[in-house]
Order: sequence, then C-alpha cells, then structure tokens
Amino acid sequence: MSSTEALETPSVKRSLSSRLRAHARKAVIPAMLLGVTLSGLGLSTAAHAADSPQCPPTAQTCRADAPWRGEQPSGVSNEDWRGANTAAQFWSEHQTVRQGNSGGYLVTGQGGWPGDTAGRGWYSFTTGPWYNRTTWWIWYGGQFWDRDNGVANHEEFDYGVSAWDANGGGGQYREYDVYAHTGTDSGIRGQMRLVRNTRNGHVYATFDHYRTFHYLGRW
Repeated sequence: MSSTEALETPSVKRSLSSRLRAHARKAVIPAMLLGVTLSGLGLSTAAHAADSPQCPPTAQTCRADAPWRGEQPSGVSNEDWRGANTAAQFWSEHQTVRQGNSGGYLVTGQGGWPGDTAGRGWYSFTTGPWYNRTTWWIWYGGQFWDRDNGVANHEEFDYGVSAWDANGGGGQYREYDVYAHTGTDSGIRGQMRLVRNTRNGHVYATFDHYRTFHYLGRW
C-alpha cells in the first residue's frame, strides 16, 4: 500500500495531512488495508459482491435462504456498510500469531477468521513501504456469547438455522473489530463489531455496540 493513501474515518473529517499528524490515529479497515478502495476500483459494494463466487447449494456452510451478501439496511451509512464489508474480507484473509497473553500479530496466506486457537487481545500489522512503515493495532474479541440472542434470533427466524447452531452458548460465535488504531487503548475501539458463526459462515455487523445486528453475508 502506498503511504499516501487516505485513511478514512467516519467521524473525523480532516485533511490527510492533519490526520497523519495526530498522535493516536484510527482508521476503518477498508481504506487502509485493501491497497485500493472499492470506489478506487470503480466498483460499488453490490458490484463487488456480485463478482464473488457463489456458494454451492449443497455445501453445509450455505443455506438457500441466506444470501451471499446482505442488503444495506436503512439508517446505516454507505461508509459504515462498506467499512463492515471490507473489514469482513480483511479478517477472512488473516490469521493470528500469538505472543504472550496480550495478543500478537496478524499474517496473511494462512487461512482466515481467527478462531479457537486465537486468544482475545490486540493484534498488530503494518502498512506502507519499508522506509515508512506504520504499525496498526486491531482487537480480536474471541468468543461472542450472544447472551441477549441478538444474533441467534436472526439466525433462527430469518435464515432457518437450527437452535443448536444458533445458540451462542455453543461456542461457535467469534467477534472482530472494524477499526484499527495506532495505539492499544480499549477506549478507542468504537462501536462497530463483526460477529461470525463459525458453523455456517454467516457474518453480522453491529454499528451500535451489540444493540442491533444486521446480516452482512457469508464468508
């Protein structure tokens, strides 16, 4: 990735130069990790999803009534929806390497969607050329218990997932942050999260810290 690429944030509308001078920056994953943004590719989120390979109807991780990608709900901005989708793509391409109890770092090319062997904590990765590297940190949340059944209700009632596969107590849900930061202060994590069911690949996004969930797609 070029070090001159813009790091987009949904809440702070400042120039790139002022953002680079900030002591502790944060960025939605899409703008800084893809190398080019979806808009830079000339693709909308819908067009990008259409290019994805369709899941065979006989595969266990696919259900005919669960679409490959979800529809953007009203009240969710284009920026947040695009951010959640590309964050899901990012996590699907990265695995974790543990270093102690506080986290570790992320690597590509070794599968994706950190699971049982990855402890919750901060994980780092770097962007930019070798002479101007930036280290970013992002939180992997580990198991998501879904105690209020916010995800399970979608799974069972909207997509026909069995109560067993939708029960958060079964240990199948994992949670992932959408924001990356130049520091590791838990107070800067934001309210956006992804939750994935490891048994069927369904990914949900929450933009209000677990109060509501929206189906994002299958990864």
